[in-house]
Amino acid sequence: MTPTLFSPAWIEVCSHAINHNDAYRRAAANWRWPILLQITHDDARTTAIYLDLYHGSCRVARIATPADVAQAEFILEASEATWRNVLTGQLDPITGIMRRQLALTKGSIATLALHSATAKALIAAISHPNLPDALTPTPPVQSVTAPTNHHTFVTTSRHGLNNDSVPMRLWHKAKRLGVWNPADIDFSQDKADWQGLNASERDLLLRLTGMFVAGEESVTLDLLPLIMTIAREGRLEEEMFLTTFLWEEAKHVDFFANGFLKHIAPDAGDLSHYHTPAYRSLFYDELPTAMHALSTDSSPAAQARASVTYNMIVEGVLAETGYEAYFAALARNNLMPGVRQGILLLKRDESRHIAYGVYLLSRLIAADPQIWPVIEQRMNQLMPIAMQIITEIFSAYEKMPFGLTFEEFSNIAMTNFSRRLQRIEKARDQMLDEYIEEDEA
Repeated sequence: MTPTLFSPAWIEVCSHAINHNDAYRRAAANWRWPILLQITHDDARTTAIYLDLYHGSCRVARIATPADVAQAEFILEASEATWRNVLTGQLDPITGIMRRQLALTKGSIATLALHSATAKALIAAISHPNLPDALTPTPPVQSVTAPTNHHTFVTTSRHGLNNDSVPMRLWHKAKRLGVWNPADIDFSQDKADWQGLNASERDLLLRLTGMFVAGEESVTLDLLPLIMTIAREGRLEEEMFLTTFLWEEAKHVDFFANGFLKHIAPDAGDLSHYHTPAYRSLFYDELPTAMHALSTDSSPAAQARASVTYNMIVEGVLAETGYEAYFAALARNNLMPGVRQGILLLKRDESRHIAYGVYLLSRLIAADPQIWPVIEQRMNQLMPIAMQIITEIFSAYEKMPFGLTFEEFSNIAMTNFSRRLQRIEKARDQMLDEYIEEDEA
């Protein structure tokens, strides 16, 4: 008989499971901090569970004492329903913190992000098959057949273009703000500043550049299936904006390849050695797989998985956070005005791209609330990879150049991610025009 959830007997079973789980032992080899889990039950009772986790083992597991509260390095609080979702795999604990379903009332979110694999292995170790059902099944995919003939045109219909729609507002912004030429940027001072940098500073800028230019190349190559899907659905306003989207991604490739690498660091050579395992997982595999799947499956669920990968993770977490760090490193030290100018222009473009992703995902959920579990599942899958990429950048240096800190930029990533996720989630309950708010571009 399985013990009651969160009871002393259940805690004992969990402790035994942790200490006899090889996968957890490997994943948690570097974890050394006690954790306290605070559960608020439906009848307003609270249960606090103390786990003394140390290098892959559970040394103590019990109902928490007042001394345990003081001893715990991390305290996580949530309702019983939320903890059940965590234990059944419906909610990744790191994502739960970002969505404010789990409250981290003590401890460092940056440290937790560094150990996301440990958290997953812990949950896997203590989960039981007879707990409530796990994640809502993904809706079956449905292919959309491309029309062979046109029967009407938006521009000659009675309604015409909807200039008040989000895609058209982004289109008009792109016409005003997106027309800039990387070749017009003056890199003369940047070349002089580059000569004055030390080896680790140059290495970091080359690392970031090597990741950015390949990332921009990847999103340029992988965007076409989404454009074709939107075109097949006859969404002219969205397709119009997406033409600027693709052009701007190509322009970002131009900025790094024909700007930074040509004028500032022409002898940089092959930068692919900066592509870490997590980076390769996302950009070499996950992104192209999700985007090109639309060529054979353009269902709403497939579109949601593609947009989460492209807009929410690649752009909304990695690109936005990375460019923020890149710009901060130079601005705080008054270096490379040309590169800084390009990054500011590039960030403005990316803000429109992310805004479209928020719109697209919100539109999909408004049409079918069952798309939300698809979005959650994809985010839970990719967010740890994205955070690992950030971790790999910082862990490459004993002392991070330019005074950058992991905590600052991991918090930026999570704050922006959480804000946009909350905006998208509103689509389940509100009309489309009521909840869409563009990112400032």
